[in-house]
Amino acid sequence: MSALPQQGEALDRALAEWRATLGHDAVLTAPAAAERYGPGSTRSIPAALRPAAASGVAHAVCIAARHRIRLHPVSTGRNWGYGGASPPSDHCVVLDLSRLNRILAVDGELGTVTLEPGVTQGQLRAHLDQLGLPLMVPTTGAGTSTSLVGNALERGYGITPHADHFGAVMGLEAVLADGSLYRPRLASLGGERMVPAYKWGIGPYLDGLFSQSNFGVVTQMTIALARRPPHVEAFYIFLDRPDQLAPAIVTLRGLLRSMGGVMGGVNILNGYRLASMACPYPADALARGEPLQPQEVAALLQAHRLGAYLVVGSVYSEAPVARAAIAAIRRAFAPCSGRSLRLTRRKAALLQGLAQRFPRVGAWLGLGQDQAARMLSALDLMEGTPDDLALRLPYWKTGTPLPPDLTRGLQTGERGLIWYAPLVPMLPDTVLAFEAMVHRVCLAHGFEPLITLTSLSERCFDSSVPLLFDGRSPADTERAWRCFNTLFAEGRKLGIVPYRVGSQAFHTLQGSEPQPGLDLARRLKLLLDPDGIISPGRYNL
Repeated sequence: MSALPQQGEALDRALAEWRATLGHDAVLTAPAAAERYGPGSTRSIPAALRPAAASGVAHAVCIAARHRIRLHPVSTGRNWGYGGASPPSDHCVVLDLSRLNRILAVDGELGTVTLEPGVTQGQLRAHLDQLGLPLMVPTTGAGTSTSLVGNALERGYGITPHADHFGAVMGLEAVLADGSLYRPRLASLGGERMVPAYKWGIGPYLDGLFSQSNFGVVTQMTIALARRPPHVEAFYIFLDRPDQLAPAIVTLRGLLRSMGGVMGGVNILNGYRLASMACPYPADALARGEPLQPQEVAALLQAHRLGAYLVVGSVYSEAPVARAAIAAIRRAFAPCSGRSLRLTRRKAALLQGLAQRFPRVGAWLGLGQDQAARMLSALDLMEGTPDDLALRLPYWKTGTPLPPDLTRGLQTGERGLIWYAPLVPMLPDTVLAFEAMVHRVCLAHGFEPLITLTSLSERCFDSSVPLLFDGRSPADTERAWRCFNTLFAEGRKLGIVPYRVGSQAFHTLQGSEPQPGLDLARRLKLLLDPDGIISPGRYNL
């Protein structure tokens, strides 16, 4: 059986019980819930709950189960480009966990933190700084106000030493659909102190069931944090021509194999993505309402002394080791690249000062004030300090000044953003075929092909391709989804599939071919949540 749509007396009774249990201020009815969680979504949201403690989550779920009311949990709801707080199906009450924002424990010796779903990147950074601990936040470009737990559960990644964010999860607790509590078995056997130290526990590994699923509501998580090394140094490798990409991939693969112990994640940005970061969107192109063509992008990049691609990465170690590693990296890329740049925080600050005080010198260096700021921002992320600079991207094509609060346009749905994030084998021929496909599909649908390739290992990239559009326009929104669906379908023909999709894109995961993994997951869902209480339809479960 599955939970019924929230209509009539059942919802009214549940709302009354939630108010009595959680407090009136923690329960939002339809108009307020739709206004807060519905922008940019087509889903019907009948209510929302905002418990202030983990115990309230269990009570909320028990009430929902008793009245067969659907719940959709979100950590902060700021899942930019992946559906935000929008449920995967209609008539779900949003269970907003952003008020569960306690940092429960920090172990400076083991380098772990135990926290609740509402704890943000910025909050953890401030807390670690207050404690004086040289630990790194697992940063992403999503900004300071986004949830660490939510990102880890979606298997997010970054470019710090612990790039795989779910890989750094040491343990978690979750409320199941019947209101019972899941805890790691190791903790239940008296090994509470071992949970932060050993990920796999004893017996079947079950924490992974709560990643990209709807089997329960995670209420706390322990994450291993990388220790900030004595020296962090970035490298920038500029590829001037398209034919340099294939040998650069082979070079990167070899470096990750031989130097993976000191290298963080590495990004390869194509010319379009570089232009979106370094160049204002041309007014004439904005006026004609068509995407920039390759020759226009090439001219923009040339004017800013940029080439066809940029390889960006970092090294973490003692200063002598880091400097030697950077020198080896630059030598390895030399046969297939143009200029290269090594950058420490001190050097980046110096370049930013030069660009501000002497704009002509900055122009000669190919470095404007905005580019210098982005270099400092990249170093911040590499060192585990989050910022909001990457949130400028959705405003690239607006033709208006940036707002003071870069998150607002995303929250209101005015700035449309959909991420296509496929896994791509680190094989030059496959990468080139993928890039050609993205160029063809995006331009045909009226979008610039903004491509980033991020190394997840020496075997695999994750690519992130943002589709930017006016979220206020139904026609633009429909065109963006047509483009996304085509990218997904054409990618599958190449054997390339996303590592995650948003709440409004789960339909793309359906297919006529057998999916034994999905069949098993559905059997588990039926066992754990027979009435379909928690986020029905999420990842087709």
